[in-house]
Amino acid sequence: MSKIKDPHGKGVNAKTTQSHLPKADHSHGKKAYPQNALSENEFLAGYNPQEFERPSVSVDTVVFSVDTRQQTENIRKLDEQKLTVLLVKRDTHPFFDKWSLPGGFVGITEPLDSAARRVLRDKTGLDELYLEQLYTFGAPNRDPRMRIISCAYLSLIDRSKHFLIRQESNDTQESNNTQDPINSQSQNQEQDDTTETTLQTAWFEIEFSQNANTILMKSSEESLTIPVHSQTARNGKIETLSYVAATESQLAFDHATLILEGLLRLRSKVENTDIVFNLMPERFPISDLQQIYEIILGRKLLTPLFRRQIAPKIEGTGSYTQEKGHRPSQLFRYKIGAGP
Repeated sequence: MSKIKDPHGKGVNAKTTQSHLPKADHSHGKKAYPQNALSENEFLAGYNPQEFERPSVSVDTVVFSVDTRQQTENIRKLDEQKLTVLLVKRDTHPFFDKWSLPGGFVGITEPLDSAARRVLRDKTGLDELYLEQLYTFGAPNRDPRMRIISCAYLSLIDRSKHFLIRQESNDTQESNNTQDPINSQSQNQEQDDTTETTLQTAWFEIEFSQNANTILMKSSEESLTIPVHSQTARNGKIETLSYVAATESQLAFDHATLILEGLLRLRSKVENTDIVFNLMPERFPISDLQQIYEIILGRKLLTPLFRRQIAPKIEGTGSYTQEKGHRPSQLFRYKIGAGP
């Protein structure tokens, strides 16, 4: 009679009932008995997930938008466009009173994309907006509470269509949707922790200066500086230049790294995709669009060349700007389906 060898070197009759078969050594992917000894349902019924340590999983969202600063001192000067990122202030440990990205834990039966949209909706009121996976961050010590792997998302919104919610401190009062210029602050409910708390949110102007190796962030009330250093890394045969945010920063967790990664992703995509149009209002002058490209890329663009390259992606609306001190500029819109 044939025998099957178990992990301890003892023989087991092939006719022995499956309930007496030894366990598989899952830690090395080796089985102590033939694969067909158990059906998949029988294997899963006896599988014990408690044998292995399991990290928690969270989602964090890097939300970029554009704020338009109207020129009041010189009406002949074009309005200034600023790239902004959305932050929330933590009111609990760890990183109490630090600014962070909107984030939260993933439910045990919840898809990642759904979790990211839920977190944004619950914490900021933002919904139905552009969202894509950015990167997975899994440094063992990125969170002092326990091992937490974060799936980060990149989001771009048009502030003329999406507003942050303002939650009153009194639970009996209703939340009000308000337009949210860059210097406004709003309150919303934290729903991922065991107790409900109010979180302060704010848009921060953001600028990445590669020459100065810093990310500068500024709201109406405070400024943050994130040191950045460059390094070369080899991946296979290719050596690439990368940028790394300081591990110790004025932001919570490793969110400085998440923001830097979001900026670099946005910069790499604007030249070969139409992602930037998610930041634009329905109608816009070409000069505003060019200014957004320049802010993201960190360099000036030749206007005639930019207009030739962008022409296939936009179409005229027949409308013009009505600003004092300026000649009327034609308003364009994104041509749906024009992009790659």
